[in-house]
Amino acid sequence: MTHDELLQIRDKWSKRSDKDNSKYNLERLSEQVVSSENIKLNTRPWIFSHIPKTAGTSLESYLSQAFALKDQLHVNAPDLNRLPQVLALKNNFPQLIMGHHPMHGLLYQLLPEQKIVHLSMMREPISRVVSYYNYLATRKYHALHAQVELLSFDQFIVQKDLVEINNGQAKRIAGLLHSTQEVDDNELYFQAKYAVDHCFSVIGVTELFKQFHQLIAQTCGVIFHQLPPINRSKIKVQLTDLSASQRLIIEANNKVDIQLYQYVKSLFLEKANP
Repeated sequence: MTHDELLQIRDKWSKRSDKDNSKYNLERLSEQVVSSENIKLNTRPWIFSHIPKTAGTSLESYLSQAFALKDQLHVNAPDLNRLPQVLALKNNFPQLIMGHHPMHGLLYQLLPEQKIVHLSMMREPISRVVSYYNYLATRKYHALHAQVELLSFDQFIVQKDLVEINNGQAKRIAGLLHSTQEVDDNELYFQAKYAVDHCFSVIGVTELFKQFHQLIAQTCGVIFHQLPPINRSKIKVQLTDLSASQRLIIEANNKVDIQLYQYVKSLFLEKANP
C-alpha cells in the first residue's frame, strides 16, 4: 500500500463516527482473525491491542522474541492517526504490530486483506484502577499527570472524564472508548462480548500472565526466554489499602468491565487448560 493510499484510508476513517468505524472494523476482523487453535507464526501480521495497565508492555517483550526486529512496529493510535505512512516505511508490511488500539481505531482499516492473529489482555478491574492511579500520579511525562498528580485516590475514582476508569476495558474492546453515544451497560457488554468472541484470536488476563505467553509459545512451537517485569509504577496506593466504600465506587463504575473480565477469564482458562 502506498503512502497516498494510506492517507486516503485515514481521511475516510476520520470522517466516520466512532460507532461507524467500530461497526466496520468488527465486520472486517470477524472475517480476518484466526481462532486460537490456528495461531501460527506464518499467519501474519500479528496485532497486539494493548489495553493500558494490563501488563501489556511485559507481554510485548515476549511477543518480540518470535519476530525479527526489522519486522516489528510499536505505534499507538494517536501517532498512527497522525502518520499512517509509518506502515509503509519499509518494503514489507510489519509482521508484528503492537500498541494501544481501540476497536474503532484506524489500524484495523490499514491492514492487508488476509488472515491475521489478533491478541489482547484484560486485567481484574479494581486492580487496574489502582494501577492506573499510581501510573498517572507518578509518571511526570504522561499527558494526564498534571490532572491527577494532586488528586487523592477518593477524588480520582469519581472522575467521570477519565475514560479508562469507567468501564474502559469494555469500551476499548467495543470501540466506544471516546464515543459520546449513550450506551447502557447491557448494550456495552454485548457489543464487547461480540468483539471478544469474533474479533480476537485470544485474550489473556494479567493475573494469568505466565499461562498466556506459555499458551502462545506452545501453540506456535517457540521458546520464550523468561524476562523480569517491566514498566512498574511507583506506589501511592496499595490494593490492600482500599476501603469497602472505595471498592464499591470502583465496582459501580466498572460493572461491565467486571462482567466482561470474568467472561474473558473463563474463556482463557478453557484454552489454557483444555
